[in-house]
Amino acid sequence: MATPRSTEPVGPADDPPRYAGEDVALLALLGVAWGVAYVFIREGIVLGATPLLYAAVRYALSAASFAAIALVRRAPRPSARGLGVSALVGGILVIGCYGGFLYWGEQFTSGGFASVLSTTAPILTVVVAYALLPHERLSPASLAGLAVAFVGVVVLVLPTLGGGWAGWRGPAFVIAAFVSAAFGTVLLRRFGGGPQGLWQIGAQFAVGAAFLGVGVSVLPVPEALPLRAAVLGDLAALVGFSSVVGYFAYFRLHHRVGPVRANSVAYLLPIVGVGVGSGWFGEPISWPEVVGCAIVLSGMTLIVRGSLHRSG
Repeated sequence: MATPRSTEPVGPADDPPRYAGEDVALLALLGVAWGVAYVFIREGIVLGATPLLYAAVRYALSAASFAAIALVRRAPRPSARGLGVSALVGGILVIGCYGGFLYWGEQFTSGGFASVLSTTAPILTVVVAYALLPHERLSPASLAGLAVAFVGVVVLVLPTLGGGWAGWRGPAFVIAAFVSAAFGTVLLRRFGGGPQGLWQIGAQFAVGAAFLGVGVSVLPVPEALPLRAAVLGDLAALVGFSSVVGYFAYFRLHHRVGPVRANSVAYLLPIVGVGVGSGWFGEPISWPEVVGCAIVLSGMTLIVRGSLHRSG
């Protein structure tokens, strides 16, 4: 039986989706919403929240928030197939596996450095999209930006190369999170059948929370979520800003310009994550991080400029 294809219209191979002005604004909003998330995740873990339970509670509250917003706004109900694909693919890969790996990895690395590692996401997404989405192609200028940004990533991670497994334990789990998200977002574009609305996003968070809840119940790891003001504040920021605002902006962008361009937001996350982690929580910042972030931002500029709509 043939594999069903997305019903979403796509343009010819030489006319891929491009950024418009609204897309750039969504990209900037998303960069802030997700950039601060790495720091709040790390802060909650440092204060005693265990990774899987912390993630599962955040995702359960996020699911409830999206359901409430959908009810208040009387959002249209998706088809059973659309909701099922979103829940299965997005809930397990984009939310569940991504969150599990990310939160687990942030036990062993700073929030700023986790945001630095997010710059691998666009590269991973390009590789997966080239195999599964033949119409997802980048312009020469955007490909040049990707190469420049990759150089910035190398500068950022170079200081940790000599640390052995102890130094790479955290980064390995964090990168595994972005591998999972890359596959999930591309598969959603391929099979999702259109934009991810409030009900679909809520379903993804619900399945992700249930997925991690199973992990909490079966893994022989003591779980804790201290009901301290600071932990609850971190959790509230993660739910209200990083989940509700961030994921709504992400999936709107994902539908408008595709997963490759939507995931280029990862090149903004180190700027936000390192800045907030250092300025607010006192996380150390090194010269390689400053130089690497500057190179990454240059690459991001090339990617955006190479994908802007031509005026007139």
